[in-house]
Amino acid sequence: MTANWKKATAALILALALAQPAAAEESWRADFEATCSKTDQAMTMSVQELRDLLAKCEALQKVIEVQEDSLRKVYLKRLALCRNLYAYMLEYKQNDAK
Repeated sequence: MTANWKKATAALILALALAQPAAAEESWRADFEATCSKTDQAMTMSVQELRDLLAKCEALQKVIEVQEDSLRKVYLKRLALCRNLYAYMLEYKQNDAK
């Protein structure tokens, strides 16, 4: 009975350890989707909203850079497109305000 309990405990710990990265992966992907889904609203955003989105892009970049190679390439490219649009709109709005 004790050996079975130890095996069950070890299996549970292993399952939890394997599930942890999956939950973290879904978290950054949800953040990615929330951040990049706003590109169609970029023209109507305030300067502060654009700055906040650029900060989120920087944070996401750090998380994506440690992902598996093919995933990293795809998401870094997609993130760069979002980030570049937000940066352009921020620059445009700041120059327009002068």
